[in-house]
Amino acid sequence: MLNTKKEFFEFENKTQKIFDDFYIKKGYQVKRIQGTANKDYDCEVQIDGKWYKIEEKFRSSDYNDCLVELVQDTETNSPGWIDYCKADYILYGVGDKIYCIDLPQLKDFVAKHKDKFNKKISKKGWGRTENLVIPWYIIKANNLGKRIK
Repeated sequence: MLNTKKEFFEFENKTQKIFDDFYIKKGYQVKRIQGTANKDYDCEVQIDGKWYKIEEKFRSSDYNDCLVELVQDTETNSPGWIDYCKADYILYGVGDKIYCIDLPQLKDFVAKHKDKFNKKISKKGWGRTENLVIPWYIIKANNLGKRIK
């Protein structure tokens, strides 16, 4: 459980290295985004000569689902990444797996179907977060994403 900001940053640094190793093994170029622009997405990755905006998410355990952040902090009602993220894709690490999700398609799917899925409140990270729980088989069946590692 991530109880302190220090633990949160340590976890983020560890998972960033996992993604960086993945990019290197694939032969992709990566540019990390720093400062306030980092809220829009985490990095840009060049694949076959084209640059893509990537947001990276990671869960240490596989629960056979993807958590989509609807509300970042329920006390302040600040929007979750599904509303403010400007990435082309979400790379979602789970244990030793990585999934790639088309963010514009996911946003559209969530807008149309969010009342059909369970919600989960998480107290990890920055605050009390409200997430939509979407099973991986739903992500795959709706061509929103797939496992890439």
